[in-house]
Amino acid sequence: MLLEDAIRTRNSELEQSIERQVIQRTWGRIHRLQVKVSEDRVVVHGCTSCYYVKQLALEGVLDAVGPAGAARVELDIEVAGSPASSTNARDSRAGSWST
Repeated sequence: MLLEDAIRTRNSELEQSIERQVIQRTWGRIHRLQVKVSEDRVVVHGCTSCYYVKQLALEGVLDAVGPAGAARVELDIEVAGSPASSTNARDSRAGSWST
């Protein structure tokens, strides 16, 4: 029982550390950020507007877990442009094709 509590506490502290590092690295540009740590893996969920921020999030995770960190990191961060920017891009493309 004590070992399970110690593991749970360590995982919770690591989740918080990873979350802080990802927020710092990405300047808070990961929306709906969730971090889950188990025995041999780290799973990061969220959403952002560009792949560069997703890459920064990965660097933040790797910084937080260190060289002896989790055996596996799953980065489940969706990259989706904002609706306004995709609409504007579609409108400008449509305008260039009209005669």
